[in-house]
Parts: sequence; C-alpha cells; structure tokens
Amino acid sequence: MTSAGVTFDTMKLRLVTLIALVATGFAITASPASAQRPIPGIKQTVAFKQLKNYTEFLFSKRNTAASSARKTTYKTNLTMRRKNANLKVNSLFSQKINRIKKQDDNQQRRQVRQIRINQKRQVSAIKQDLAERLADLQADQNAAVQRVFDKYASQINFKANRRDALKRQLKRATNPTRRAQLIRQINKLQTQINGLVSDRTTEVNNVNSRYAARATSVTNLYNSRIANARASAQEQIQQAKNAWRQTFRTQVNAAKTRRDAQKDLVGTVASRGFGYIQQMPPVNE
Repeated sequence: MTSAGVTFDTMKLRLVTLIALVATGFAITASPASAQRPIPGIKQTVAFKQLKNYTEFLFSKRNTAASSARKTTYKTNLTMRRKNANLKVNSLFSQKINRIKKQDDNQQRRQVRQIRINQKRQVSAIKQDLAERLADLQADQNAAVQRVFDKYASQINFKANRRDALKRQLKRATNPTRRAQLIRQINKLQTQINGLVSDRTTEVNNVNSRYAARATSVTNLYNSRIANARASAQEQIQQAKNAWRQTFRTQVNAAKTRRDAQKDLVGTVASRGFGYIQQMPPVNE
C-alpha cells in the first residue's frame, strides 16, 4: 500500500470518528433538553386536531341528507375522536404531575441538603469552639496545679533535705542515744513532709474538682447549643417539606384546573359535532 493510500485511509478514519463524536454529543445534549420541553396544550395535539377536523367535516355535511346508518357511523367516529382527545388530556395531565413531582423533589432535596450542610458547619464550629474552651480550661488548670506545687515546694524540699542529712548522720552514728535522737528527728521531719504532701494533694484535688466542674458546665452548655442547632435544622427541614407540600398542592390544583378546562374544550367541540349530525336531514325513502 502506498503512503498516499495510508494517508487517505487515516483521513477517512478520523472523519468517521469525528462524525460519531458529533452525533454522540447531539444525543447527549438533546436528551436533557427534550426532557424539559414544555408540555403542550391539548390544542397542539394530534388527537384534538383530529377531533376538530372531524367536527369541521361534520359542519360541512350538516345540510347533507344522511341515513340513520350513516349518522351512526358519524357518531361512532366522533365518539372515538372525543375519547382519544380526552385520553390525551389525561396523558398531558399525568405528564405535568410527574414533572411537578420530579422538579419539586429535586428542589426540595437541594434545599434540605443545604440546610443539613449549614447545620453540620454550625455544629462543627460549635465543637471547635468547645475544644478551644476546654483547652483553655486545661491550661488554666495546669497552671493552678503548678502554683499549688510551687507553694509547697520550698517547705517540702527544705524538710526533705534536712531529713536526708540526718539520715546520712544516722548511718555514721554509732552511739545508741545519738541514733535514737536522730531517728526521732527524722521521723518528725517525715511526718511534717507527709502532712505537707497531704495538704498539697488536697489542694490539687480541689483545683482539679473545680476545673472539672467548669469543664462539665462548659461541655453541657455547648452540647445544648449543638442540640439546639440540630433541632433548628430539623425544624427548618420540616418547614421546607411543609412548604413544598403546599407548593405541590397548589401546582396540582392548577394542573387540574387546566385539565378540566381542556376536557370542557374537548366536550364543547364534540358537542358541536353531535349537533351537526343532528342537523343532517334524513334521506327520503
């Protein structure tokens, strides 16, 4: 195969591919557009035009003599066209209701979804604020506990150092009387140290209890805010649903009114046709 042949085949392949892509694009873009086309009125439908045309035909025959059998045929044909037109009215009404449902459902879902997104953002902000408040409380608590430790540190350290010095003396002492005296002093200092540690522990526990109560109070406050945010969102969702139900009822009532008016129109046109049949003079036997 020559290079010219290869080039020509390649061009054909690209052209076919381009046509296929363009056709696909038209199909994709046409589908949503066709779904949103306005629903026609009964006057624009084939069924109504057939009824109207037949009624006009009967009008042209109103002064023409017709047998009973011919009139029966006319009536049958007219009845069939009236029935078809009424079926088309009901079909258009069903299309309208289905479109209303779909549109309302989609819009309602979008509104509810936005309410829930807003609620999640609000709850997230409240939780973040709570975490920051608790972190601040924890920092204050740690500082308060440290102040308690600092308050007792000098006394405990002084007595502990004195006790340790006496213990070193006790190790070197051999005189029983001196040893007994050192032991009494060591025990006394240890008792004092234990008392200071006990007092320090009590104060630390009091600090921890106080800040724990504050943390609980803050947590309860923010949990209440979270619960209120969620309850408010749920109330908004319910209000939105109620509003959409009312909107749907209004739209359905409007569609029903339009349907009834179209049925009246069909009935009016058909009645004229039956009137024209009635006007036809009988055939002279």
